[in-house]
Amino acid sequence: MDFLTVEEVAIILKSHTNTIYKMCRQGILPAVKIGPSWRIERKKLATFMEAGAPPQKTDTFKGLVSLALKTGHYMGIFSLEKDILDFELTYFSAALAQNPNSFFFKACWWQHPDDARRHLSSLKIDVDEMEGRGALVIANMSEIYRKHGVNGVLEKWKWAADHSTRNGFSGMVGTGAKHIDCCDGRHHPLLEVENGINKISNSQPMTILCTYLMDQGASDIFPRIFEVTLMHDQFFIQTEDTEIMAKVTYSLTHSTKR
Repeated sequence: MDFLTVEEVAIILKSHTNTIYKMCRQGILPAVKIGPSWRIERKKLATFMEAGAPPQKTDTFKGLVSLALKTGHYMGIFSLEKDILDFELTYFSAALAQNPNSFFFKACWWQHPDDARRHLSSLKIDVDEMEGRGALVIANMSEIYRKHGVNGVLEKWKWAADHSTRNGFSGMVGTGAKHIDCCDGRHHPLLEVENGINKISNSQPMTILCTYLMDQGASDIFPRIFEVTLMHDQFFIQTEDTEIMAKVTYSLTHSTKR
């Protein structure tokens, strides 16, 4: 049998090696573990390429995207990290098609900015060109939070809103993929961040989408996720077989610091 390495498959599929590793681990590619490395049989790869990738949730994503592209502050809750990445691509692509003159702000918490750039490049858009003319800014929010705390994060979001207006863009589309423990595991700072972003989104027309991974290994995940939803206008839940979209019609006063 003729086996290919991850690097060779990445070249064939015109993808990043990290993506191929994930596809191997998730069983998307017909790969086998030989020692510490993944190997993909050439014949099986050819069959995979002819058949195409397993069915994706593109139709579902498109429906949720159309709802979440309206002006407001939205929260998306996902059960799989891969779905967050796929959804963000669908969201970014739809937003770009709907309003090419928008300013796009990508806030990275668990993603490295360079990984986000590679991911967006798969849309066949010129990320370097967009960044060069100020139409796209990718910020390392985990680093900003580490150095400057909640105030630093909110100042960056305020800067993005001002940048959009100052440079004559027709609107702002912001995204931020977070983890429930992204603020050093402390819940109250996360609520402050989301509440601050909500106020910024109400100051001028913009669309902001915050995506969260439903990590059931995190402590008190359900009450904490619920509290975060109250910092948004609407939220949706995407699992392997369920999609729910809901509107937040009330809020709570948060007094407990964690």
